Amino acid sequence: MSKNKKNIFYSFIDKINFFKKKKNNNIDLTIKDKIDNKLKKKDIHLSKHIINKKNKKNKKKNNYFFYLKNKFLKTKNKFKSIFKSFFTVKKIDKNFLMKLEEKLISCDISFKTSQKIIKNSIHNINNDQLKNPKIVYQSIINEMKNILKNSSKKEIIFKNLTIILLVGVNGSGKTTTIVKISKLYQKKNKTVLVAAADTFRAAAISQIKNLCEKNKINIFFKCSKSDPASVVYDSIKQAISKNFDVLIIDTAGRLHTNINLMNELKKIVRVIKKNNKTGTLEIFLTIDSCNGQNSLVQADLFNKFLNVTGIILTKFDGTSQGGIIFSISDKLQIPIQYITTGESIHDIFSFDSKKFIKNIFKNEL
Repeated sequence: MSKNKKNIFYSFIDKINFFKKKKNNNIDLTIKDKIDNKLKKKDIHLSKHIINKKNKKNKKKNNYFFYLKNKFLKTKNKFKSIFKSFFTVKKIDKNFLMKLEEKLISCDISFKTSQKIIKNSIHNINNDQLKNPKIVYQSIINEMKNILKNSSKKEIIFKNLTIILLVGVNGSGKTTTIVKISKLYQKKNKTVLVAAADTFRAAAISQIKNLCEKNKINIFFKCSKSDPASVVYDSIKQAISKNFDVLIIDTAGRLHTNINLMNELKKIVRVIKKNNKTGTLEIFLTIDSCNGQNSLVQADLFNKFLNVTGIILTKFDGTSQGGIIFSISDKLQIPIQYITTGESIHDIFSFDSKKFIKNIFKNEL
């Protein structure tokens, strides 16, 4: 082979090798890009997952605050209008404290509780601090906080069959509250049976039956005009035989002043205790938040008859007089288990005194 031909041949080989190398480099680059893209996608997916998880956690954490902010707005605005306008004065004297007491009473805080708040607030600060409205204001908030200290929901011990007896006056919202509580316990993986022991009112059984069936809640009922105690007895037997975790008993609304009807409730309690010796009994009193100081009288008399273990405040979004919470906590010291608002099945929350105070006086704590 001549020298020129050799040079041409080697030149051709070099070109082939060059293109091969270029091609391989492109292939390698493409694979690298794919790997990088996959890693980037994985990182983005992971980041989104972490963000979503954090958002869910924050949403869960702030759920109660969101609820308070939207549902307790009337109560919050009432307290805000009182304190913000009231504590702009420079001089705090006897006349000021008397007016403050009147304002607290206007929020449905009882006379005795209002006096207690002011007396203890003043007692906890010295004379120099008494001249400073901000310090007095803070002292009053702290005292209100102390009153609610022992009123937060107590944890229910689910032991064998847990029975919850709901009592209250007519129109306090027992029936809708039963459905809300039932769904709340179902979310906690508890099996729930509802007993329709309100046999006095003609439409009561069909009302709770329809609500339970609509929301997939088990219900036990008998014909109207049946003896409520016999309904309770049979429902306990069924709940035990079918291994239900919770039995929630609806009762007829009754005035706290009607002794015969109150004695009927005592009979129901005796039946429960006799037939559910190893289980837990909770007696929850439903109170319409819009009834004001009359609610305190109701709670007091129901408690004397039945030893109420918890209170459910209903229709709380319909009142600006939310001070009834302080009166109940101060006088009766019965835990406020739940607060309900509206007709939605999800409008029920466990009461948390710290979060309640923090929301009502959000900028002051």
